[in-house]
Amino acid sequence: MIEFAASNWGGLASAAGLAVSAGGLAYAIVVARGARSASRAAQTAANETRDQIARHLQTVHLERAIGLIRVIKSLHNNNGWVAARELYQVLRTMLSEARCPESQTAFREKLANDRIIVKDIENLVDEYINQDIEDSRRANLNRQLNEIQSDLEDLANEEVFGGPRGEAK
Repeated sequence: MIEFAASNWGGLASAAGLAVSAGGLAYAIVVARGARSASRAAQTAANETRDQIARHLQTVHLERAIGLIRVIKSLHNNNGWVAARELYQVLRTMLSEARCPESQTAFREKLANDRIIVKDIENLVDEYINQDIEDSRRANLNRQLNEIQSDLEDLANEEVFGGPRGEAK
């Protein structure tokens, strides 16, 4: 056997080298698959974090718009028509910037309609800016703003934006 090993030493060394190389290659493949799996998990986590941040920012944006509506209604109630008029454009911009998923077609349509309503309110107030607006007309303006506020609250509470307020997902 020693003679066989001595005479075939090169072949045995090649066979051993091939076996070690095959084992190393198998190990490298296993490690690479693990790295790929870890990379996918990291990408998934990054995407989920990005989506959570986007939902949070959207909810904050909607809450700011709701707060602006409250300010406008207060100005209406206190005859602050000039100041309110300056905020209508801001509100329309906020409504334009509000984002909802493609699947939320009804909300998208409501937001578009809400922008039109705000523009109509602005035009009406422009007509009566120097006049005393009667209580029934003021109540109608605030009712329309309440409907827009309700739309925004519904959108902020939608599950796609993190679920009901106060609950963490």
